[in-house]
Amino acid sequence: MNNKMVLGILSIYAVILCGVLFFQIAQNKSVISAPSNSNEVAVEDRLDSAIVIYENSPVMLVNKAQTLIDKNDAAMVPVIENQSVYVPTAFFRTAYNAAYSEDLASCTATIRLDNQALVLDRKTADLVDSSKEKDIEYTEKVFIKNGCIYVPIKIFAAAFDKYIYYYDNMAIISDQKNSFTDTESTDFINSLKSQVNDLPYVANEENMREISKVSAPNNLLKQIGSSNNDSEITPVQLLENEECNTIKSSDGYIYYGTGNKLHILRSEEGTLAAVSTITFDETFTSEKIYVYGNTLTVAGNKSSDTAESTGFAHSSIAYVYDISNKAVPEKLKEVEIEGYYDDSVQNNEFIYIMTKTPIAELFENGHYYPPHYRDSVTGQETQQLSYDSMQYFPEGDGDSYTVISSININDINSPCEIKSYLGAGDNVYMSNKNVYIAKNRYNAFESNEKTENTFIYRLGLLNGKIYTSGKGNVRGYLPDKNSMDEYSGYFRLAAQYKNKGTNRNITNVYVLNNNMEICGYANEIVAGVDIDTAVFSNNLLFLTPAKTGQSIYSVDLTEPTNPRGNGVIRISNGNLLIYPYDDNHIITVDNGSSKLCVNLYDISDKDNPVMLYSQELGRGNIETSMFNDISSFYFDKEKNVFTLPVTIYENAEKKTVTFNGGYVFEVDLDDGFERIGSFALPDNNTPLRPYKHDGKIYYFTGNKAFAVEYDDVENISEYTFTG
Repeated sequence: MNNKMVLGILSIYAVILCGVLFFQIAQNKSVISAPSNSNEVAVEDRLDSAIVIYENSPVMLVNKAQTLIDKNDAAMVPVIENQSVYVPTAFFRTAYNAAYSEDLASCTATIRLDNQALVLDRKTADLVDSSKEKDIEYTEKVFIKNGCIYVPIKIFAAAFDKYIYYYDNMAIISDQKNSFTDTESTDFINSLKSQVNDLPYVANEENMREISKVSAPNNLLKQIGSSNNDSEITPVQLLENEECNTIKSSDGYIYYGTGNKLHILRSEEGTLAAVSTITFDETFTSEKIYVYGNTLTVAGNKSSDTAESTGFAHSSIAYVYDISNKAVPEKLKEVEIEGYYDDSVQNNEFIYIMTKTPIAELFENGHYYPPHYRDSVTGQETQQLSYDSMQYFPEGDGDSYTVISSININDINSPCEIKSYLGAGDNVYMSNKNVYIAKNRYNAFESNEKTENTFIYRLGLLNGKIYTSGKGNVRGYLPDKNSMDEYSGYFRLAAQYKNKGTNRNITNVYVLNNNMEICGYANEIVAGVDIDTAVFSNNLLFLTPAKTGQSIYSVDLTEPTNPRGNGVIRISNGNLLIYPYDDNHIITVDNGSSKLCVNLYDISDKDNPVMLYSQELGRGNIETSMFNDISSFYFDKEKNVFTLPVTIYENAEKKTVTFNGGYVFEVDLDDGFERIGSFALPDNNTPLRPYKHDGKIYYFTGNKAFAVEYDDVENISEYTFTG
């Protein structure tokens, strides 16, 4: 470089650097602090001048305070390439309040700090101040990723006299020489890792508002209210013999929850007899019950205030009873969370309950507050969850809190474990071992082309604890929460994106292993159409495009590491219910062309499904509640019999009911369907819940149960429960 060029560059940078000090003082850092997970970390003065980062994590520590590398883009994460650590340019602004600029066209980055400028491109690295220029030894080069330039942290450290210490996938950048060693205590390092390789903490209301982008409460409440309108029927749904949420049996007793009552029934010699009834608050609705030894747990929703209430407008609540004496159940415990019951599961002696709470509903005197809760073991007074202990997802946004609580039903006197999260969103899937939260990012995936991605965060449920246990990433976005599924130790999902080259929608199927790594992948399983619904059934996946009639794409997941498309099944032009009879046959119920039909298909050749049998049940004046409530379905495989609840009207205007009950069908692969009988049910809107017990099918509805003998359909026993 000649003298004139050097003088020219120095003159330019002298002007630029005059404003650097002012910029550094004026610019505010966005730091979201969190409580330290270790007392040792809190007293470590060495961290006062240190930055801690972790590979592929958007979270870092800056002088002990937790923050995101780029609060506006969670895709900005450190990466390790060829055993060297690289950081996005946004890192320098957040970590050091440095000014930076970048030019993607020439792959040039400039970092301005301490009245000096580090200029890097694909060939050279120079440190420039107002009087001189210094060449930096440059073996690790900048590159472009995720739409920004990544800088080798080693080059930055050499330029600005920083010191780097490496601990596997974690790095500490310090202003002090010899402030850390290669033999740091395991507890100290693990504590740091838990803070930079975990979800960040909300810390305070101001951060909550910024993360969630919460708007005026009245507007939010209006949005929430409008979102609670009845939604359209899902076009394609799967019918399975799932255990009923509010009916359980154990040791000759049946436990049946309906509304605010729980009936304990004795079952002997083919009859039902009421033993006792538990009546809850009149505003309570049971959603799920669990029987574990001599302990009964009832979880559900409770709305509006009563004289005995805790003041929650709405809450998710669990009651735990000792049922050693079935005639006189004894209440042992109550756990109440402010919000709405969403789901619950049991894992050994622990019951986990997930509660959702709209942020806008927790607003008072100009402030938002976190949800409250009450555990009767610690007293009747409510306690407030803290923003300090509430975590959030780096993608931000979301208009609700998600609270997960666990109850130890073997040790009733132990307080429940509670974890809270901000902005989980609607795409949440809960198994009995994990909770999966899908969040969208718009960034590059395996290239520099920006496209929508789905990041999946996994929360583990083990021994009563709730903890972050992994995260994964796939290209595309989920059509809905039903696009996720956990089966046989694998996590499966369907995701779609728009190919910018062809402007066509592409749907891929992914299988993730226990480490949340992609181990199976079906590329472009559907192309050119928008997927509306995804339905998983054991080793089968059905994908239904929107607005194309019922063209169902079938995916074979028998080999998790090699998912394969089976072809297209065109079987209906209406809403559809699918029951996988076996690997090669499905039974469907559809209401296409204004008629209600049951059909039997041979799908052994997925590209050429064959309708074996079809039976039309009526046109215009008949409907089934199963499209709105698939829990009313049960297929008795032992007898090859199923019941379809139907309502028949006098005419197509559907004003006068002429029959409300169940049609009983027998299915034979050679002979098709035979309607072997029917039975009437009460003409009301209470849900119908089938339950097989001691060789009989009981249909529970309201305070009644109907026992149907499939060998003699007309022989129906009716039981009424009072109390």
